Amino acid sequence: MEIFIVGVILVALMVFVSTKIKKSAALAFERETVETEDFVIIKPEGFINPIKDDSAFAFEAYTKELGKNDAGEFRQAWANLRIISDSDFQTICEAAKASADRILSENESENPKSYRFESERRKKGVSVISFWKIVENIRNRKIYELRISVLEAYREEYKAGTSEMLDSFVVK
Repeated sequence: MEIFIVGVILVALMVFVSTKIKKSAALAFERETVETEDFVIIKPEGFINPIKDDSAFAFEAYTKELGKNDAGEFRQAWANLRIISDSDFQTICEAAKASADRILSENESENPKSYRFESERRKKGVSVISFWKIVENIRNRKIYELRISVLEAYREEYKAGTSEMLDSFVVK
């Protein structure tokens, strides 16, 4: 009888812990504002912002879901932000454009100096659409390169989220 009671308590504890873990995991994919000393960006619902100490990016986020068929090794959408010091704005913009197979649209603006463009690139036979926002901060002599990539098959599904991320990204 004692074994039965201990077993019931153990199962109840496991259910409780499992429920807490599931709730925490679900919260990680909720919409949130990410603010650092350098920038502010809104991470839309459906993306997770992993905490990595060894990341090459100042910000990164990606979807839980992978593509289907040939795109099975890619996330449906992902984003990353690089902060580049000691380089010039034009060089960074040209390097970003050179990484694309095709430029779909582009727009440059001043105050702050920024360059936005949309590109297409094939990776392992899969079409990937990328939305870029490159911003120069003259005060701290840094350039911020945000790239949000979406598998073309999921472009409409993530249209609102990519727009929200691009529009909300502000360099302080």
